[in-house]
Parts: sequence; C-alpha cells; structure tokens
Amino acid sequence: MRAFERLKQLIDDKGITYTFISNKTGIPENTISRSLSGKRKLPADEMISICKATGIDLSDFTEDRIA
Repeated sequence: MRAFERLKQLIDDKGITYTFISNKTGIPENTISRSLSGKRKLPADEMISICKATGIDLSDFTEDRIA
C-alpha cells in the first residue's frame, strides 16, 4: 500500500471530511482529493499538515504498518 492510500484509509476510518482538512490546513479540497486518489503527487509538507490536522501519527506510515 502506498502512503497516500494509507493516509486516505486512515482519514476514511476516522470519518474526517476533506472540507475539515481543507479548513485546518489551507489546502484546497480538490487538491486533497486529487492527492489522496493518486491523481497528484502528495508533497511531504502537505502530508505532514494533513496528519497534524487529523491527529494521524506519522508512525502509521512505517514500512511494517503499510505492508
């Protein structure tokens, strides 16, 4: 599983909306959507911002948790 897929899964599991993430991070909803669907590369700084806004721990992306 790729990192953006894992991030999308964690967000979906928490029931968090892209609107909420957009309001917290300033990243446009359509940009978040494109990034989490694999249509756009997700820059590390955006990923970190999304994780902070959603309470997702970056350790959720270690190799043993993604595989």
